[in-house]
Amino acid sequence: MANFFWGLTRKIKKRVIDSMMISRLFYWLIVISQVVIGLRSFHRHPLLVGIGAITTLVIIALSETAYGRKQEINYTPKLLWFLIGLGLISIGIQTTVNF
Repeated sequence: MANFFWGLTRKIKKRVIDSMMISRLFYWLIVISQVVIGLRSFHRHPLLVGIGAITTLVIIALSETAYGRKQEINYTPKLLWFLIGLGLISIGIQTTVNF
């Protein structure tokens, strides 16, 4: 999350691209951890695991959209605030699934 916010608040295009590449590495870690959590917790909370997986994929897709818009100068801060809210919801779902 910190890398994402740092990348979207930069004015220099090269810094935005660097942040985007680092974020893509984190996407792999997020997806792998989502699969592990899903496999271990599906029998207890199948609906929450499904919602968490969909939320995670939506966040990744919207993050890529935000980076693309930032590079084209079509970026609006509304998208960043939407992603912050969606991220908090996703963190809440993952916390609930783990208990």
